[in-house]
Amino acid sequence: MKRTTVIVDDHQAVRELMGRYLECLEYKVIGQAGTGFEAMRLFKKTAPDLAIVDIYLPELCGQEVVSRLRRELPETRILVFTGAWDAGVLNSALRGEPNGIVHKAEPLEVLVFALRIVAAGGRFFSPKISQLLRNSQLPSTQALSHREMEILQSVAEGKSNKEIAVLLGVSTKTVENHRMRLMQKLGVHNAASLTLIAVQMGVVSTTRVPAKMFESVLVPPDGVGTAAV
Repeated sequence: MKRTTVIVDDHQAVRELMGRYLECLEYKVIGQAGTGFEAMRLFKKTAPDLAIVDIYLPELCGQEVVSRLRRELPETRILVFTGAWDAGVLNSALRGEPNGIVHKAEPLEVLVFALRIVAAGGRFFSPKISQLLRNSQLPSTQALSHREMEILQSVAEGKSNKEIAVLLGVSTKTVENHRMRLMQKLGVHNAASLTLIAVQMGVVSTTRVPAKMFESVLVPPDGVGTAAV
């Protein structure tokens, strides 16, 4: 069954193009709104599974729309889709507790990846958003060694410890040790969470994450690596 979806954006072309695209995937677009008040009326009428909301809206700002939607329809999953570059604006949006934020400057594949994670019960903040949120708890790549970065990328691409060892010219035991230290640094306990963090840090593109890993990261088992801020 397709997930019912409402798109809120002050640009009609954005709404219509996104709506047509999502209809080709696993979503049923049941409404579109161009203003904050129009969005709230539509949400109350339709109670969608998923809401895609821009921050800059006439009448009622996107931050307030997200906050009200969270209070009035707590079961609706919310993804903020914005062109905002100001960290203060983004932090304000976060106070409304959206399930994810994607920047409009990201590739389309990142939006699709985020929608699937959010719709399935996870949280996702795109690489550009994570970089803008200076106070984010998402670990910085600067805290990782070159070898750890190589292993993080390889894990996200679905490679086994043996395959990584061959690729890097080291023993499997060495890979296991690096991988253990990597998880300790990032505060996670499994490959699914490592994969999600790798995508959010911009270490690996979603196009390089194999289906088996993609399915695992939809709902990270340990609830970590979701860029909670």
